[in-house]
Amino acid sequence: MPALPALPAVKLTIAEKRQLLSLARITLTKALVPQQNLEVSQAPLDDTLNRLKLGCFVTLTLEGELKGCMGCIEGERTLTELIPALASSSAFSDRRFLPLVESQLKPLCIEISLLSQMSPIEVKDQMQLQTYLQGSSLGLVLKEGDRKAVFLPQVWQQLPEAKDFIEALKAKGGWGRNEWPPNMQVEVFSVTQFSEEKL
Repeated sequence: MPALPALPAVKLTIAEKRQLLSLARITLTKALVPQQNLEVSQAPLDDTLNRLKLGCFVTLTLEGELKGCMGCIEGERTLTELIPALASSSAFSDRRFLPLVESQLKPLCIEISLLSQMSPIEVKDQMQLQTYLQGSSLGLVLKEGDRKAVFLPQVWQQLPEAKDFIEALKAKGGWGRNEWPPNMQVEVFSVTQFSEEKL
C-alpha cells in the first residue's frame, strides 16, 4: 500500500486570512442588516492569491455548535467570488439547520477551509482504507458514479477511529454499512483552516 501523500498546505498571511473571513462576514451582514454600509478592508489580496482557484468550505458555528457548512472540493471560481457564495449558502441554504437570523450574527463564528489538490488512492475495500487512514488527519472523498460524499479533516476530532470515520461518510453518501462498490473511487486531501475565533 502506498504511503500517505505529502499534500502541500496553502500558505496565507494573517492579513489575507482576515480579509477572506471579512468577505464572508460582510456577505452575511449585508444579507441580514442591509441598511449597514459595509466595505471590505482596503488592503488588497495578493494578486496570485486573488487569481487562485481552490476547493473551499465555509463553516458556521454558534457557541461551538455547527450552524451550517457548505463547500466545493474543486475551485471553479476565485476565492473572492467563491467565499461570499459559500458563506451565504452555509447561512441560508444548509437544509440541516434553520436559516441564520440577525440576532445570531454577532456571536457567529466563521471558519474557512482551503483544500489542497485531491490525491487519488487505490484501495480494494474498506478494511484496506481503514488501515491506510488510521492515525492520519486527511480529508476524504468517496465517489461512485454520480454519488459523492466528503468529510473535512476536522471530522477526525469527532470520529478519531478510521472505521467510524469511513462508515459515517458512507452513511452520509447513502451507502450501506457493509457496502463497498467495486467502482468506488477514493481521494484524500489536506486543508488550510482558519477561523475568526483563532485570529
